[in-house]
Amino acid sequence: RASSSLVSTSFALWDLSCPVCCEIFREPVILSCSHSLCRACLEETWSKGGTQDCPVCRRRSSRDQPPPNLGVVEEATGGLSQSENTSHRGPQGVCSLHSQKLQLFCLEDECLVCVECVLEHADHSFCSVGKAAGQRRKGLRPQLEALQKKMAAFSKAELTCDKMVAHIRVQTQRAERQIKEEFEKLHCFLRDEEVERLGALKEEEEEKNKRMKERVDEISEIMSSLSDTIRAVEEKLAVDDDVSFLQSYKTIMERTQSVPEDPQLGSRALINLAKHLGNLSFQVWEKMQKAVKYTPVVLDPNTAHPSLCLSEDLTSLRPEDKLQSLPDNPERFDFYRDILGSEGFTSGTHFWDVEVGESDDWSVGVASESVSRKIDKKSGLWAVGVRDGEPYNMMKKTQRIRVSWDKWEVSFFPGVWGIRPGPAGGNPSTWETVMRLPRPAGPHTADSDQISEKDTPTSSLSERNECPLDWPPSLRVL
Repeated sequence: RASSSLVSTSFALWDLSCPVCCEIFREPVILSCSHSLCRACLEETWSKGGTQDCPVCRRRSSRDQPPPNLGVVEEATGGLSQSENTSHRGPQGVCSLHSQKLQLFCLEDECLVCVECVLEHADHSFCSVGKAAGQRRKGLRPQLEALQKKMAAFSKAELTCDKMVAHIRVQTQRAERQIKEEFEKLHCFLRDEEVERLGALKEEEEEKNKRMKERVDEISEIMSSLSDTIRAVEEKLAVDDDVSFLQSYKTIMERTQSVPEDPQLGSRALINLAKHLGNLSFQVWEKMQKAVKYTPVVLDPNTAHPSLCLSEDLTSLRPEDKLQSLPDNPERFDFYRDILGSEGFTSGTHFWDVEVGESDDWSVGVASESVSRKIDKKSGLWAVGVRDGEPYNMMKKTQRIRVSWDKWEVSFFPGVWGIRPGPAGGNPSTWETVMRLPRPAGPHTADSDQISEKDTPTSSLSERNECPLDWPPSLRVL
C-alpha cells in the first residue's frame, strides 16, 4: 500500500510539472492547445524563439497573454498539501507515524501534528486544532464572498452575452429584411427603367418604320408615273407615221420634261443608338440618385438609450414611455436619453440640418467618442436645446437647428435648408451659439491621447420629456 501511494504521488507530481523546466508549476498558464506551462518558462521560450508556438506540440497560440490555469493551481495546492500531510495524518484524524490523535496545528508548516510530532517541528509555533480551524474559517469567508461576487459578475456577464446573442439574431433578421426590401425597390426601379427604355426604343422603331413606309409608298407612286411616261414615249418612238409622231411630239415632250427630282433619303432615318445606349449605366444611376434618399448622418442604434425608438432608416427617433429590452452593451447610453451618429470625425468642416419640431425637450450637438455612457457625467458634450420648454445655450426656440463644426468650434444657428455655411463660418449675426472646444495638448503632454478622439453628432431627449407617444416631429438628421 505504501508503494502504491508513492506511485500515485509521483504521477500527481508529474502531472503538475512544467514540461519545460520539469519543476512543479509556478504561475501556470494554459495555451489554446490545452498544454500548461510556467508563465516565466513560456515567456522565455517565446522571446528566444520569436514565435508564439507551444513548446510541446508546436501549435501557434491564439493569445498573446494566455490565461492562468486555475485548475492546476487548485490541484497543486490541494494535492501536494495532502501528500505532504499524509505522513502525519492517518484515517479519522490519527497520525500515520505515531498512531496518536492529531491535537495540534503547526503554524509554520501549516499541518496537523500529534504530541510526538512536536519534536520533529523544533522551534515551531503551535495552536489547538479548534483555534486553527476557526482562524482559517474566518479568513476563508472573505475569499468565499469575493468568489461569490465574482461568480455573480460573471453570471451577469453571461446573461448579458446571451441577451446580446438574441439581440444579434433579431438585428440580423431585421437588417436582412430591410436589405431585401431596399434591393427589391432598386430591382423594381431597374425593371421599370428597363421597360421604359425598351418601350422608347420600340416607339422609335415604329416611328422610323412608319416614316420609311411613307417614303417607300411615295417612291413607288413616282416610279409608277415614270413607268407610264416611259411606256408612252417608247410607243410614240415606235410609230412609223411621221405626221402622227409630229402631232403628238409636243405633248410627249412636255411629259418627259416634268420629271421629279432624284430621290433623297431623309436624315436621321436610322435608330438613334447613341441616345439609347450611350452612358446607359450612368444615366440610370443619375436618375436613381433622384429617387434614392441620402442622409449624411445615420444614427447608431447600438448607442441609443432604451427609451428612444428609431425609424427603420436610422434617420429619426421618438421617445417611448416604456423601456425597450436591449442589451447593456458598453456603447449604449443608459443614464441620459442620448444617441450618437454612426460615424465620427477628427478634423475638417462638417454641418448638419436637424429638424426638431415642436418638442419641449430636446438637445442636439456633438460629443467626444469617449463620452461617458453609463453614469451622470456630461463632460465631452457640446449641445443646445430646449428643456421643459425653455431654450438653453441659445437665444430662442426654433424648429430647425444647423450644427456646424469648424476648426475646434461648434456653432448652432437656425437651419435654412439648402444653404451651406461659408468657408469663414457664415454671417456672425445669424449664429445662435458658438462653443469653442478645448484643443488637445501637445504630443508630449499627458493629454496628448485626446488628439485621436473622434467627435460624433449626438441627439438626445430630456429625461423629463412628458410628450405623448404620438409626439409629432421625430428628431430628424438630414
